Amino acid sequence: MYYFCTYFDSNYISRGLCLIDSLNRHCENFKIAVLCLDDVCYNILSSLNISNIITVRIQELEKRYPMLLTVKENRTRLEYYFTCGPSFIHYSLNLFIDCDLITYLDSDLYFYNSPKPLFDGFKNYSIGVVGHHLPDYRRETRQGIYNVGWLNFRRDDEGMACLDLWQRQCIEWCYDKLENGKYADQLYLDEWPNLYSRFYEFTHHGANVAPWNVGDYDISLHDGQVYINNDPLIFYHYHGFKKVTSHIYNTNLWLNFKSPHPILKKYVFTEYIQKLEFFSSGKNPTESIRSYKSKFHFFKLFYKCLIGILFRQFIVVYRNRIF
Repeated sequence: MYYFCTYFDSNYISRGLCLIDSLNRHCENFKIAVLCLDDVCYNILSSLNISNIITVRIQELEKRYPMLLTVKENRTRLEYYFTCGPSFIHYSLNLFIDCDLITYLDSDLYFYNSPKPLFDGFKNYSIGVVGHHLPDYRRETRQGIYNVGWLNFRRDDEGMACLDLWQRQCIEWCYDKLENGKYADQLYLDEWPNLYSRFYEFTHHGANVAPWNVGDYDISLHDGQVYINNDPLIFYHYHGFKKVTSHIYNTNLWLNFKSPHPILKKYVFTEYIQKLEFFSSGKNPTESIRSYKSKFHFFKLFYKCLIGILFRQFIVVYRNRIF
């Protein structure tokens, strides 16, 4: 039995359902706890009555960890969502009494193969993370070495010590800005290899393939299976993947200044877009609460669009075909 947890609100529900659907097809015997960040999300998920999903209201988490309420008013909705992450992982371990290992997943992940190879490689460890694998020119950015998209915590001394520390740190400081070596919930992870002896970074190239690293991988197809640097693709992280108009999606690959590989478009993005459209019921499936606009927001937006056009990073969807 695998135990997962994730969180999302009604804006992300199409992406969350895509994640769960992909797990149902590629991962046998699992349960997933979902923190519903608003009532609309909770009502929709509960009405589906899917046996391996356990829905949790945000109010239940706040009742268990009242210290969350002490910081709620001083943070944006997005910052508060980040703040709740470690607490919900903690909550999920208590929810799944027989769970020895909990895996947190960002809700914009999508699985193309079984995650079993990742769990097999993690057997003798307590804390597991995936790296960003950023290109050289972006190594010094605020994102840090590791990504929060996939995290493992074992119910042992080191796993719980790490989770407890991270929970306290995020309650103390978790903002959508870079300050004194901290950024949101993410830069705290950079400390973990020095603090814990049973820390593990997954080296499987097919794990956490994302807009910021996919342009640097060798992508190939063998027997209908997508391979990333000779490893089968396990999951893709659809960070920033946006529906721009009724027929156009932005792949967010401007982070690499490269065009999407034809295999990526046909065998990876096509499936995800079809699932997004299916679960969205005609609404925009990539809505978000992100409202922060930097001083040069419109310049950056123009710059991203220009890069997207130059490198053909926008996907056109027409009559179930992708161009």
